[in-house]
Amino acid sequence: MASDPQQRAAAQRAAAQRTAAQRAAMQRAAAQRAAAPGGAAQRPAAPGGAAQRAAAPSTAQSRTRAGAARPGAGSAGDFERLMQRNTVDTRTLATAGRRRRNPVTGKIALGLAVVSAAVDASAFAVFMGGDTTFAFGICFVVVFLTLIAAVLGFIAAVGSFGRWYGVVGVVLAFFANPVILIVLLVVVAPEALSGM
Repeated sequence: MASDPQQRAAAQRAAAQRTAAQRAAMQRAAAQRAAAPGGAAQRPAAPGGAAQRAAAPSTAQSRTRAGAARPGAGSAGDFERLMQRNTVDTRTLATAGRRRRNPVTGKIALGLAVVSAAVDASAFAVFMGGDTTFAFGICFVVVFLTLIAAVLGFIAAVGSFGRWYGVVGVVLAFFANPVILIVLLVVVAPEALSGM
């Protein structure tokens, strides 16, 4: 008579262990299904009778909670794909690195350099007309414009924001700077300055 309660308790413990093992297996299967890119439904593990049917609603609830916790459970992200393939696709990294950057900075630098050259030419015309103070005022403005154009062109050339626009802008801003022009005139043709 004493062995009957012990046998019943041992049978209940064994049934509880089987239920816990089945629940853990179903939760692992649900986690694998959530991590899979297609999210295809998997078959239940093995028929276990009434204990498995009792454990099925709790796994469905845990699967629903896992799906609610991860809004993009159907579509696997980059990290999930990386974990599934167990490797890195270098082609996608290379195409991501080769993405074109916006060339606006280089175009702005080139435009400022062209404007500086035009204003510098007008300052030279004003100087030749005899209004030296106004011409020097224009030259000060051109010096700052060429500095801004050179800095923007350098940033564009180094950072690939319109590299060739930036290079041409730096060269044009260098030669449009009135200080550089005066130095070049002193070195190349000093007699032209003496005539002025």
